Amino acid sequence: MTAPTPTRASLEKALKSDAKLQKAAKEIAKDLSAGAYDIALLAEELGFALISPDMAERVGGTNLLSAVLGALPQDLLSAEQLEFLTRFYTDRLRDHHNVMPAIIDGIQAMVHMKHLPRKCVVDILQEFFQYTTCQSQTRGDRTKLFNTFKYLTENFKPELQSMAGDFVYGLINSIDGERDPRNLDIIFSFMPDFISTYPLLHLAEEMFEIFACYFPIDFNPSKQDPEAITRDELAAKLTKCLVANNEFAEWVVALALEKLESDLLVAKLDSLELLHQAAVKFPPSVLEPHFEQIWQAVKAETFPGSDKEEIVKASLQALKALLQRAANVPDISHSYQSTILGVILTHLSDVNQRLFHPATSLALVCVASDAPFAATKILNTFLIKLESIDLQTSLPEQRIQIYRIVTQIYKISALNEDLIKLDSSVVSRLQDDVIAALRLVEREDFDAKKEDLELQKASLNVLSESVPILTESQRALVYKAFVQLISHPILDLDFTQITQRLGALQPVELQANFIDISIRNFGIFSNFIKRKIYANLLPLIPQLAFTQRILDLLMQQLFTTEQLEPAVRQLALEALNTLLTQEDQHFIVDLQQQSNLLHKLIELAQKTETDSMPSESLEQISGALSRIMQQLPLSEQSAIVSEYLPDLQLHLSADLYVAKGLLGYLHQDISLDDHFERLLNDLTKLSLSSDNEKLRVIAHHLLCSLVNKMDNTPENRGKVKKVLVQLKNAIKEGDGKAVEISAWIAKGLVVAGFEEAGEVVGDLSDLLKHPTLSTAAAVAFDILAAEFPELDLPVVKFLYKQKFFHTIMGKMGNKLANYCVQHLKAFIYVLKATPMAVIKLNIEKLGPLLFKSLEEPNDAKSLCIALGICEKFVQQQDAYFQGHLNNLIPICLELSKKKEQNTMQVRIAALQLLYDITKYPTFVLLPHKVDVTLAMAAALDDPKRLVRNVAVKARNAWFLIGAPNGGD
Repeated sequence: MTAPTPTRASLEKALKSDAKLQKAAKEIAKDLSAGAYDIALLAEELGFALISPDMAERVGGTNLLSAVLGALPQDLLSAEQLEFLTRFYTDRLRDHHNVMPAIIDGIQAMVHMKHLPRKCVVDILQEFFQYTTCQSQTRGDRTKLFNTFKYLTENFKPELQSMAGDFVYGLINSIDGERDPRNLDIIFSFMPDFISTYPLLHLAEEMFEIFACYFPIDFNPSKQDPEAITRDELAAKLTKCLVANNEFAEWVVALALEKLESDLLVAKLDSLELLHQAAVKFPPSVLEPHFEQIWQAVKAETFPGSDKEEIVKASLQALKALLQRAANVPDISHSYQSTILGVILTHLSDVNQRLFHPATSLALVCVASDAPFAATKILNTFLIKLESIDLQTSLPEQRIQIYRIVTQIYKISALNEDLIKLDSSVVSRLQDDVIAALRLVEREDFDAKKEDLELQKASLNVLSESVPILTESQRALVYKAFVQLISHPILDLDFTQITQRLGALQPVELQANFIDISIRNFGIFSNFIKRKIYANLLPLIPQLAFTQRILDLLMQQLFTTEQLEPAVRQLALEALNTLLTQEDQHFIVDLQQQSNLLHKLIELAQKTETDSMPSESLEQISGALSRIMQQLPLSEQSAIVSEYLPDLQLHLSADLYVAKGLLGYLHQDISLDDHFERLLNDLTKLSLSSDNEKLRVIAHHLLCSLVNKMDNTPENRGKVKKVLVQLKNAIKEGDGKAVEISAWIAKGLVVAGFEEAGEVVGDLSDLLKHPTLSTAAAVAFDILAAEFPELDLPVVKFLYKQKFFHTIMGKMGNKLANYCVQHLKAFIYVLKATPMAVIKLNIEKLGPLLFKSLEEPNDAKSLCIALGICEKFVQQQDAYFQGHLNNLIPICLELSKKKEQNTMQVRIAALQLLYDITKYPTFVLLPHKVDVTLAMAAALDDPKRLVRNVAVKARNAWFLIGAPNGGD
């Protein structure tokens, strides 16, 4: 059914209100899209309003037509229809200013139409620029116009260029005087592309001045606007406009240097950023005439330099960009470098000069831009100074400072692939000096004082960066120094970086002159030296030239048939774990396959049981087993467990450590059902019977991990219940160990989300009033809630912490009402593990208990946890705590005086909380101000310095509450 053609009556009705107009526009657009009638017919019927002598009616008619255009598909109207509409809208540009918003809406809709004749764009713009101005419109209409200009510049470039200066001039007039940040954001976003691609003709300076008047940007965004434009964002976009055209170069430099003289920090930083962007954007030839001006301005900020670090940094960044851009034009680059080096070189010869540090900063900027030219001159200056200092008798401070700068010069040169381009005559003599300083360690009277150690470190750093350019004779001396360093009975310096680089470039030399010597004499060295050899050789293992040689040494020390001192084997085990930690999976798997390392480690642990291998060594073996197991494929993990697990006797400490290594991080997909019951029983029995706390911890962790990863079958759950019944019986007999074991098993169940966890937790909560086991029960809740990084619990139930909290509160809620100290302690441990969002939701119920726990004579650990929870809420200025400051403040003051043993952290936490409370509104705090400042006086005399520091900070904050510049 064809939609009825709009009539004058229906159109007059639509013009009565904005709501009706918008509704009618959508309906008409829908009908036009369906082809019910032509837009020419709509214009004819609407003619009474469009050409009405009544201005209000013309506004309404034009609004309706524009709204219809805005609602139409962009490909609906034909070129002829759009040409007709263009003539109508351009004619209307001469109309009353009240009609302009509707005309702007129509033009905005038309220019996006797919079939708009391109010449119509020129007609629209020419008429707009002739008969109206952008700045006479409202802010919202100006936004529409700027978005329209943006669209046109991006999509109608040939047409706009055909307008020559008319469009540029019209755009300048449209922007001139704009002050709204949102509109400026639009302008600054699209104008850089326009300025860089459209000919500006004779209007270049006018275009630049349009933007220069905004520099530097100075406005504060509204705090109420969630999408407010920041000053820095707007400033960055303005800068891009100012450097968008090479013709702006002269004016940009003048503008930046003028504003750089300002006392305002933001003006200086914006000016330096403008210079930086100019250096990046403009060709060196354009900026070369202005370099002397720029250098003088930058020098004023860097030499000796501003007291503002950010200004110095921005100045150096701008200068660096200028020099780097010129590096491709040698004549210009050398001219720039000579100007700067001529100023700074004289100040690099004495590290004690005030200008030494700013000079070095400028020197490094020069090197980063043109190392072959600048570095040689700078290094020669340093060389002259070093040759005038007697290495044997002078203090090393100057040498250390120079070496540090030389290291940076080499590093920068290497990054730019310029290291080998440096003058070899200068570099070689400089390296001779560095090697001579390093070889001081060879002297018998070498003192190894702090200054001497710093000199050795500085020497090694220089040589590390200069490895590619060391001569053969210099390398020979370096190797001798390595041998002296590694065999020194006191000195322990890290030189792994230089050995790795030498190994990559000179593997034969390094092996013959350092690695083989270290390995050949390994047996006669002290344990201190052996540890150093491991530390310096292990990083070389990834280099194939040394891999087997170093591995052979390690394996020999681990599994030699000779009787080794426990300390020597311990060193080897520590080295093995270091290797397994720093190498990747591929290396570890290959090592296991080639040497059957797991079997050898297990055999080593078990065969030395009668020799009472120290627990430290067993711990290292366990760690190595665990690291290897984690990297193996699941099939190999499963095969290894099946091979070794049945023979392990967990009551033997060696076997228990082996079990820890094999099972501690075993993949959760590997089933242990065949061994599950035996493991549960043996580990439980061990923990109940043993007095060795280390072995009991291993047993607890294995139990926790086993039940967490067990297959959720009735059989496995029944086996766990059986053990829990056994433990319950032991608890009835007063065995505190059974309480601890129950907690560890419950932890594994809780994290995995097993239903049995609730029953165990309930039993533990019942023990909190037990006459002899209450303390153990409270500790059990700490076990349940605490995080243990060394514990592998891969099966994690979604939101298990929230569920754990609700389970605990369900079991303990009624008991907390009639609290005892152990109930409160357990409650605090639970809160520590509970997400803050959950606590916040329940704060009305939990808050009184939290305050009560702080008033009771709890241990320091519980008090610190409770204070930490309160602090998190107070830092957020939580309303509940604001309403209970009458309770919280006296509690904190009392705890700040707590002088029992091990309560220093409690006093610190209480005082810190008092400090955080001062962030609440002043009117809330004033009633407490006098009492608090008087009460905190005692903390100022606390015997512990750390407590006094916090007390001073907190008391000062309270004292300033309500002062003109303090509080809120």
